[in-house]
Amino acid sequence: MLKPFVYLMIISSTFFTLFVIGCSLDTHTSQPTTELSPTQSALREHDTAALIALYNSANGPGWQQNANWLSDAPLDEWYGVTTDSSGRVTELKLLENNLNGEISPELGNLTSLEILDLSQDISTPSHNTLIGEIPPELGNLTNLKILDLSYNMLSGEIPSGLGGLSNLQRLDLSGTHWLDLSGNELNGEIPPELGSLTSLEILYLSHNMLSGEIPPELGNLASLERLSLFDNELNGEIPPELGNLTNLEFLYLSHNMLSGEIPPELGGLSNLQWLALDDNELSGEIPPELGNLTNLEGAYLGSNMFEGCIPDGLIRTVYRTDILRLDMPFCHR
Repeated sequence: MLKPFVYLMIISSTFFTLFVIGCSLDTHTSQPTTELSPTQSALREHDTAALIALYNSANGPGWQQNANWLSDAPLDEWYGVTTDSSGRVTELKLLENNLNGEISPELGNLTSLEILDLSQDISTPSHNTLIGEIPPELGNLTNLKILDLSYNMLSGEIPSGLGGLSNLQRLDLSGTHWLDLSGNELNGEIPPELGSLTSLEILYLSHNMLSGEIPPELGNLASLERLSLFDNELNGEIPPELGNLTNLEFLYLSHNMLSGEIPPELGGLSNLQWLALDDNELSGEIPPELGNLTNLEGAYLGSNMFEGCIPDGLIRTVYRTDILRLDMPFCHR
């Protein structure tokens, strides 16, 4: 029979073995504390500096909402800012926030940015009235999916570098998938480089002072669903390459100085729902191919110089149109 001190030695030895095994398992299974690398920390500091630059250039103290800006709070607690898990800025939404002044070029350092919205709804009282040119540095935002600067007072030309934003889906520069620059005072020609934005679904450049011809390269925008260029000073002919935009649903080219004939290739836009070509200097006959647009709901062709007759198929499905006011007979009569 074993003596008590032998039992004690066995038990002590067992506990020691289990302790060693436990320590070994803990060494292999424990996870180190996640820390930002020096590169990540530097990038986050660049993001902070870029936001501060915008605050200073666009009259941040006068914004309607500027909670936590310039504070030590995490960036995702700054009004209108969203970050990812590493603290990089991915969204900056300051629409309708009484911004005035210029867009700081330092925004081009927000290289993780996916959404930039500094737009203005003209029906709201807190207007954004950004002025000056669009910084070409925004072309560095290669992760950008939505760029909306619409209805400010931006001037100058559209930077050709925006054509390098390969992930852009929406571009609205009217009165970056989305790019909206409408409703500004932009001038010059539409950069043909925008034809490289093959993921773009919406392109709004209306209500500006853009001139020159419509770049045929826009016919490369295979994902485009809406193209709005109305109320500019565009001239020349409508590029037949626009007939390649098989996903297009809305085509607004009204209130320009476009000339020549309507390309029959537009009759191949099987998904087209709205066609607005009124108030231009278009001439010749209305191509019968437009009668193939069976999904068309609205068609505006007035205030041009057409001759001949109206294709009867053109009005089979439309319910909003000025075609009936054209001083032209129907072709089947």
